Amino acid sequence: MIKTTPMTDTLTLISRFAQQSLVAEVSLAPKPGLVDPFSAGAHDDMDYDLFMTSIQAWSPFLKLYLKLGQASPDLTQLFASLRRAGSQGERTMLLATHQVNTHKGANFSYAVLLGALGWCLKTQSLAALQAEHFKAVFAAVQTMTAGVTAADFKHVNIKDHLSYGEELYVRYGVTGIRGEAEAGYPALQAMALPWLRSHADLPVTERYLKLMLYLMAELEDVNLLHRGGQAGLTKVQTAARELQAADLTGPALVKALRDFDQQLIAWHLSPGGTADLLALGIFFDQLQDSPLTLI
Repeated sequence: MIKTTPMTDTLTLISRFAQQSLVAEVSLAPKPGLVDPFSAGAHDDMDYDLFMTSIQAWSPFLKLYLKLGQASPDLTQLFASLRRAGSQGERTMLLATHQVNTHKGANFSYAVLLGALGWCLKTQSLAALQAEHFKAVFAAVQTMTAGVTAADFKHVNIKDHLSYGEELYVRYGVTGIRGEAEAGYPALQAMALPWLRSHADLPVTERYLKLMLYLMAELEDVNLLHRGGQAGLTKVQTAARELQAADLTGPALVKALRDFDQQLIAWHLSPGGTADLLALGIFFDQLQDSPLTLI
């Protein structure tokens, strides 16, 4: 019989929170342009069932990312270990989805953030991290990813074939998820999580739907840039801000979001960056109030 320690049990529970946040994000509805249980959004190659298949396939890596944080002697080595494990997680996801990219960006972000969380839990309790709204976790991510954008895009100007992330970097100077990690996830740390704390009195579903709108209005979403260029990004941000300003609730909010979904489908625009940060926001929001205790 394998014995577990309090820390092992805690890492298991945290990884379940992470998996649940991914399920909660894709299950939240209606989400304009994005996949939910009732709409494929602006996608013709993925739907809710495929997202659930994807989550089931690669979510075992979530605990691995935490364990790597626990085991690594320094943050430089941790990032190298996380990239290797993350690549394996991505391959597992793509195998399950028949090469459809459902969670590539999310996999990167969960890897570095959970790895950093595991690292921080070596010296700090969850209660201490909660008290400072996980500031140390974001600082560890910033340290471990320093220089990753420059390193990854070093030879981008001489490559024959570019990924869409590389194309956006060349065309707009957008650093995407690498830049977000290097900066310590400011959109999560300074935008999403403070917004959630200041709207804690809202019903859960409405709170997350309104967070989604806030992120759509403010993020430089690389998925929108990829599909619609700067004009597409601006168009979606403007529409999201107008909907925010209306301050709708209940059935009126749901109807407006369904109409917005139809608009984004017509525009063929999907705010995938918003979806990833929404899932991460849900994860840290739920972990913030967790009563877990650590050794």
